[in-house]
Amino acid sequence: MTAFWIAALFVLQIGGFYLIALLYMRISKLDKTEKKQQRIMTEMEDSLALYITEVKEENARLIEQITKIQQKPRNAVSKAETTSTPASQKDETAAAVYFNPKPPAAKVLNSYRSQQQSSAANTEELITEPKQETEFETVYRLYDEGLSMDEIASRLEKGKTEVELILKFKR
Repeated sequence: MTAFWIAALFVLQIGGFYLIALLYMRISKLDKTEKKQQRIMTEMEDSLALYITEVKEENARLIEQITKIQQKPRNAVSKAETTSTPASQKDETAAAVYFNPKPPAAKVLNSYRSQQQSSAANTEELITEPKQETEFETVYRLYDEGLSMDEIASRLEKGKTEVELILKFKR
């Protein structure tokens, strides 16, 4: 009779060790998953912080350039607008824009001013005209046509980061 009890206790002991091992494996698997999630969350926070820092730097640089241009006399800006550049200089400017996706500040200001003037003058026309393609749709269309992010940024005169962000929102 004692041999039976010893054998039963031995089997129960082995079963208990097996259950303990299974529970330990599940807990360690859960810990690994939790650590992986923490690491992914930290990476996401770091990338968002880096992106926000980059945007802040771009904004600060733009504000600085705008204030420099606003401090110059108005007639100096209008003279720069009226002078024409030779074809070779235009090619160099186009190459510079292609390799450096950030457009010159004067070009940004001129485009902003013309956009403000046209939007103020044509408010009624905009209401009656059919809807034009938005910047997002333009980026999506160019990307679908096979252009790279750098080419899209230079063509639309936007920052590479901005184009990347727009394309990430699409997905």
